Amino acid sequence: MKDQAFFERTKIPKLFLYAAIPGAIGMFASVIYQFVDAIFVSHALGPTAFAAVNLGFPFVIAAFAVSDMIAVGSSVLISIKMGRKEYSDANRLFTNAVLLILIVTVALGLFFGTSARWLISLMGAEGELLEMASSYLRIYSAFLPLTAYFFAFDNYLRICGKIKTSMTINLISSFLIIGLEAIFLFALRLPLWSSALAACLSFAFGALASSMPFLLGKLQLRLAKPHFEWKENWAIARNGFPSFLSNIAGRVTSVVFNTLLLSMGGEAAINAYGVLMYVDGFVLSILYGMCDSLQPAIGYNYGARKMDRVKKLGGLCFLASGLVCLVGLLACLLAPGPISSLFLNSSSVAEIGISEAALFVFGFSYLLRWVSYAGQSYSSALERPGASLLISVSHNMFFPLVLVGCLYTLGLDGIWLNFPLTSVGSAIVTGATFFFLIKKSGLFERPLTLEENADV
Repeated sequence: MKDQAFFERTKIPKLFLYAAIPGAIGMFASVIYQFVDAIFVSHALGPTAFAAVNLGFPFVIAAFAVSDMIAVGSSVLISIKMGRKEYSDANRLFTNAVLLILIVTVALGLFFGTSARWLISLMGAEGELLEMASSYLRIYSAFLPLTAYFFAFDNYLRICGKIKTSMTINLISSFLIIGLEAIFLFALRLPLWSSALAACLSFAFGALASSMPFLLGKLQLRLAKPHFEWKENWAIARNGFPSFLSNIAGRVTSVVFNTLLLSMGGEAAINAYGVLMYVDGFVLSILYGMCDSLQPAIGYNYGARKMDRVKKLGGLCFLASGLVCLVGLLACLLAPGPISSLFLNSSSVAEIGISEAALFVFGFSYLLRWVSYAGQSYSSALERPGASLLISVSHNMFFPLVLVGCLYTLGLDGIWLNFPLTSVGSAIVTGATFFFLIKKSGLFERPLTLEENADV
């Protein structure tokens, strides 16, 4: 209870530093592991393995997206309940979410595990590339019911104010992945599936470590007798759906892009796109760590009707996101060559050239990318799933797919131009959405009740 009261009473700058910085560090650790993973795979197993990871990983993210929907959706409601001091309802929502995650991840693990080869072949992959990508996806599918809890309990730890605990577990898990991958790929010379195994074993450790405070009853949020209600489950789905759709839409777009790139430029184009996604993952992971770590504090104050604090936290969320994206822009414009060489074999001059050109164009997406990302996260924290959903769809699916058709005749250049133009379009949608909410709907007048939220 003491940790949640901290959200309500602490001065805004201190609260921002307390919530956002450890969250950003924790996510930074996860992106470091992804960077190292890509470098290890590329240099230990070669360009085909690197391309196989880029083909298989969108399906991995899609598998995590459903459990993430439940975790994020329930976290919004739990934070608001705790802000209202309705602790028994918060505990019941938490328990229901934990059970729902188990049910859906078992089903998804079976689906992706049995259909991995078919899904990868749909993108045009064949031969060694198909076999590598399929085995990579199967390992993640086998561990899905356990590893999904790593990301879910990370949300719940932050709700309880245990942001430093979350950061520590993320750091340990990330370094554990790096250590296991070094052993599997370089010492034991195992194939690509061992890279996925290293990640899954580390996530499993993180899931166990994150769940222990809840299982031992050491936090305000704890397991209770489950009791499912349609309105609550619907509210969880509605609040988590924007995050789910963001993940799914992004993966659908990735599959479309990968299919086009494979036909336009083969493995070299796929690998250049992979470099872009690793750079974007680096920037977005820090944004995710900051913005989503602020969500419990925003939701708590929103539930407690501390609207002035809610506005100030939102302003800091947008400002910090803009600064992070500025760093991403400068990195892409000033160092496309060194960044490309990190992931690609230095002897492959053609691949590095494609990647450098792609990074230079891609970097301009960060001029406005922060607007839609912070806007989506802030809308979710304020229990406005409709606004968050609109922003998410515009950035992750609508503009990318529309622009693919418009820019198709430009070839690879059209794919790279898609990203900055999408950021412009989604920033306009975000601005219009917030204008409507603030001016027309009274966004900060009061939080919706659960019943009102279900009817919106």
